[in-house]
Amino acid sequence: MIADLDTLDSLPAREVSAGLAEVIKYGPIADEAFLGWIETNLDALRALDKSALAYAVRRSCEIKAAVVGQDEREQGLRAILNFGHTFGHAIEAGLGYGAWLHGEAVGCGMVMAADLSARLGLIDAAYAQRLARLIERAGLPVRGPALGAARYLELMRLDKKAEGGEIRFVVIESPGRAGVRPASDDLVAQVIAAHTA
Repeated sequence: MIADLDTLDSLPAREVSAGLAEVIKYGPIADEAFLGWIETNLDALRALDKSALAYAVRRSCEIKAAVVGQDEREQGLRAILNFGHTFGHAIEAGLGYGAWLHGEAVGCGMVMAADLSARLGLIDAAYAQRLARLIERAGLPVRGPALGAARYLELMRLDKKAEGGEIRFVVIESPGRAGVRPASDDLVAQVIAAHTA
């Protein structure tokens, strides 16, 4: 693998933050130690410190390769790479693509997905709040647009993980491990109400 980290120097801070969303997601879904490392090194990552970036890129690629390698035919496990994306895609589609950067929508979506995980009793609320604090520190939005729960649900039913109209969410089953589960519309509406402007 070759990654030219110097190209990142040309990005505005908003784009760097958006990119960090896709790095942050690997911690709660696959590597709790990596999440701790990101928390410790977030300022260096945002400042484009090459040593920190090199480790973050390498570890992100390792985790993605390991997940894809276990699920080459997309039978299920690979879906965990979409943590935050079900809510995030609804934000993008609801606002119109381009209003928020993809990473901004995913970052906010991760906050919502972590809260859903807590409401499902899979993780404690403190862990969900820890992830929300990290996402906010990364310069990403943690409150979604007020589209209304009905509109969010309508858009999420179009998600590629939805089956027969049932929305399936990537949730944190325990710190550093994720899975895909359905959730009731009422529970999802509570999450949306708690995290929209």
